[in-house]
Amino acid sequence: MKVRNLLLMLSFFALITFSCKDDDDDTPAKVSVQIFDIDLDNAYEIPMVMGRDETGNIKMNLFDDNTLEFTIIINNLLSTDALTKAHVHTGDVVTAGSVAITLVDGADISFSGNMATGTVTLTDGEVTTLKGSDVYVNVHSTDETAGLVRGQIDQTIDNAYNVALSPANEVPAITGRNETGAAYLRIIGNTMIYKATVNDLDATDAINAGHIHQGSAEVNGGVLVNLGFTDNAQLDITKSLALTDAELTTINNDPLYVNIHSTQHGGGLLRGQIR
Repeated sequence: MKVRNLLLMLSFFALITFSCKDDDDDTPAKVSVQIFDIDLDNAYEIPMVMGRDETGNIKMNLFDDNTLEFTIIINNLLSTDALTKAHVHTGDVVTAGSVAITLVDGADISFSGNMATGTVTLTDGEVTTLKGSDVYVNVHSTDETAGLVRGQIDQTIDNAYNVALSPANEVPAITGRNETGAAYLRIIGNTMIYKATVNDLDATDAINAGHIHQGSAEVNGGVLVNLGFTDNAQLDITKSLALTDAELTTINNDPLYVNIHSTQHGGGLLRGQIR
């Protein structure tokens, strides 16, 4: 009788174990819904990163349970710098936007040398942001807290040009002015998306024009493209224009400069070479 009861108990536990195994096997595996493979580069950063040549890549895999797996690798990292954090930001290709998703926080997930890998769980809203427009990945470092390398998620940038603007670059050079500035140009297909900033503009002066000119740093050349900076309000906003094939070829190959004009300096107040 005891042997029979023992056999019944063993059969019962075997059935439970088998049932649990079946339950485990029947649990559906999470399914990948979108894969991202994004190049990262100093050239995409805003504000511009000077004197550095890091590049990199981030691969992300979004699953149907809202988990996001990712791996970040940065190349040519300066030995005196250290990677700190990485985020998904909102912003177009010439805008520094706010953080939308934290990937590497430096605590739960950290960089090890030039690499970080991890998994984060997103809200439905964060998933919508990640799959939407005007989003980018930004990797920060100890030296470059605003961002060392960046990559746009929603668009592929063909060429990026960052131009430091100064009165000292004008021909002839303008002295006695304190303005500084920058122009950010991003080429996507035949479209140029761009923005220019001017800092410390003299209160008695006003911006009235901006162009891309043809010419090396020593000459004043003709206008290639009108950037449409008709007044101060046109600065620091995202603008775009369609380029002809000839204009695109010239922008990507020839000696050119950006020139910002003002009422007091009609020939140009700030200038910087594209190449």
